[in-house]
Amino acid sequence: MTRAAAMHQLSTSRRCTYRYATKEDLPSLMAINDQFDIKWTEDKFIEIFHNNIPIIMAFDDSQLLLGYVVYFCVLDEGRIINLTVDKKQQGKSYGKQLVYRALDEIYDMNMHYVLLDVKTDNYTAINLYTTIGFQILCRRLNYYPESPSGDAYFMQLAL
Repeated sequence: MTRAAAMHQLSTSRRCTYRYATKEDLPSLMAINDQFDIKWTEDKFIEIFHNNIPIIMAFDDSQLLLGYVVYFCVLDEGRIINLTVDKKQQGKSYGKQLVYRALDEIYDMNMHYVLLDVKTDNYTAINLYTTIGFQILCRRLNYYPESPSGDAYFMQLAL
């Protein structure tokens, strides 16, 4: 078992199945993406697919898409660039499970740390990341220009 996998204990009542997204999943990804204020465009997802950046999707037993996480690795650094859970499914540990799934893969690729950014007013996400062990490195002013409260925390987790 990897260090990332050993770092958590997931509820047996909230199991997911996972697979990588393909271009055919774009409508499902956009349906979840469109529930939020800060959205990726369809072109952004197409760019992600074009660059072979993994998108891990989580499904429940009835194959309902619960959410997704997007990450990439460069040199010795993993970077989580998007974590989104369907609004109707939030608060059920699916975001945490997706983060751990990405951390497992990042760790298995011999990365030494993982970085991410999160809006400073996204208290649920900040709590999730700090619970996992991420630490705030700095605050970036106006990082999300499309949002009135667009500051971000830049966070890091050593693996």
